[in-house]
Amino acid sequence: MIERKSKRLNPVIASVFSTALIAISPASAATINSFSDWQINSSDLSSGNSAVTYITEDQHADFLDPGYGGQDYDAEAIYTTWDSNYLYIGVMTGREQNPNDGWAPGDIAIDIGSNSNYEFGVVTSSATADNAATAGIGLAGDLYAVSSWNNGIWDAAGNYVGANSPLVDTDHPTSVASGTLIGAATSFSYDSIGTGYGNWAADEHYFISAVIDLNLLGGANFMDDGFSLHWVANCNNDWLQLDVPASSVPIPAPLMLLMAGLLGLIASGRARKNSA
Repeated sequence: MIERKSKRLNPVIASVFSTALIAISPASAATINSFSDWQINSSDLSSGNSAVTYITEDQHADFLDPGYGGQDYDAEAIYTTWDSNYLYIGVMTGREQNPNDGWAPGDIAIDIGSNSNYEFGVVTSSATADNAATAGIGLAGDLYAVSSWNNGIWDAAGNYVGANSPLVDTDHPTSVASGTLIGAATSFSYDSIGTGYGNWAADEHYFISAVIDLNLLGGANFMDDGFSLHWVANCNNDWLQLDVPASSVPIPAPLMLLMAGLLGLIASGRARKNSA
């Protein structure tokens, strides 16, 4: 008969293990409570917050690529970070929230896995300006599981093809065309932050801020495969995308401490055994 012995966890290891389990949370970086928490450098729009991932592209000339419009349509920067409960998103642009003419601002597209599916969209404005057909659905702050997107007025080569053309570039979602409303941002704002930012300090700037409950996006583990954030006005005159690879998603500090502690205890135990 084979005697089966129950193995009891070393009390010290058990203590470390239980303490660490209480402390462990999903990968976290930082909590953003106000615009100042992004720590944006007014000169180059970079973030001084080491937990923030960002991309900048400050332009001023009429031609923005693929479209035109200068500062009024400039997509200038995207910022993101997260904690154990929320995803924080910031977008800086020259486009106001409720323009009287031209193209309305687009929605924030969230792409889980950075595979160009753009599964979620945060509505930034209910304005239509002069182009109601591509203004999208919902109210500012609404979060949609997206079925289809509007895509601007340019083809992939940068040629004008017009709104809703079958030739339009579908790589750059502008506003939510259809989908299921799954909730609203915990916090949402679209504010003028005035002048004094970027390469052309006299330009007017606006900042879009959204705080999204991770549970609405499938939980904190949605970051395991990385994600992308995309924003552009509804014309797709100047798009900007921030890609956050899985490798940049931090391992929780408590988990790191747990691993280090267990390795240390194992090494110590082996040393005592070898010396016996």
